[in-house]
Amino acid sequence: MTEQTEITERTERFRADRRTLASYCRNSVCSVISVCSVLLFSFIALAQIKPVVTTMPGKNVDSLAIWIAPNKADSLVLLTEKSGGQVMVFKADANATFVRRFGQFKRPNGIGILQNVRIGVVPKDLVFITDRDDNRVSVYSIPDFELLGTFGTDLQQPMGIALYRQPRESAVFAYIVQKRATDDAKVVRYRISETTGRLSAQRELQFGREVSVGQETVAVDADRKQVLVADENERDIKVYDLAGKFLRSFGKGAFEAQVEGIVVVTCGKNGYLVASDQKDITEFEFFDRTTYQHLGTVRGTAVHTDGIALTQTKLPSFPNGLFAAQSDPASTGGRHAEFYDFGVLLKSLQLNARGCFSTR
Repeated sequence: MTEQTEITERTERFRADRRTLASYCRNSVCSVISVCSVLLFSFIALAQIKPVVTTMPGKNVDSLAIWIAPNKADSLVLLTEKSGGQVMVFKADANATFVRRFGQFKRPNGIGILQNVRIGVVPKDLVFITDRDDNRVSVYSIPDFELLGTFGTDLQQPMGIALYRQPRESAVFAYIVQKRATDDAKVVRYRISETTGRLSAQRELQFGREVSVGQETVAVDADRKQVLVADENERDIKVYDLAGKFLRSFGKGAFEAQVEGIVVVTCGKNGYLVASDQKDITEFEFFDRTTYQHLGTVRGTAVHTDGIALTQTKLPSFPNGLFAAQSDPASTGGRHAEFYDFGVLLKSLQLNARGCFSTR
């Protein structure tokens, strides 16, 4: 048995024991010794990783995206501020230096960035932001944050957004989950186009019948050409191809609360999938990117996490990748974000980091 297998099995045994204890406590009186034993095992099995820095507070913050600047030291982390009606901007450094706010929204929620996009003549870096209460998606350029267009007025409470660029056609697609949609309209795909410098979008297809109502999160694994949708009620992740064909589910039993943020980790031809388990102290569940095997759990200090974001580009303050997670310690919907050294998270599970980080 390999050391990684032992770690995985030990973590799974811990999670099973914890569920058993919770069931026992609901039906009988737990002894102090039993509780203390499980708490001690919890500490051993799920060591807490501390963030490098925590951002300044915002007003009900939710989702994150990371922009890589030509000069890596100028890279930015964007954080939607639902009650503030704007997007907060921080430097991707060890101080989480606050830069500015931008935009005017009713309730900004999901956010996604696509860089070096050639829609029209001039390549641009773009950020897409969903507005749940205004039923639209706004597109801005980075780093000047100029509004280039809006679309999606036919959406029903747009939440998460994921972007995909089709290399051969130079086409750009936006996958958006609608929180209040039903049947096969839970995920909508738009094709993004440009006319005289302004962006627009055409609704092409919809899918997601297999996902329970109330979905919020979507991600795209561009290399594997898959769409990942978090199913909060079923506590698993649904996998589709780019055309909306249902392929499979994974993660059942790994999550104890709602499945929220999802990031794709590319390490050569392989890698990992990471999703946030929205517990009182958030747990980040790691899966094999190709087999979907649950590899282990990492616990930070974030609380009730919604959005997460990752860059595998080596930054001056984060040479082993920056992993950012929203946190809600005061139960206000979201107070701040935490910046983690992603290499530390991988090391805590003894996962192979070869080929995971680049200078691009």
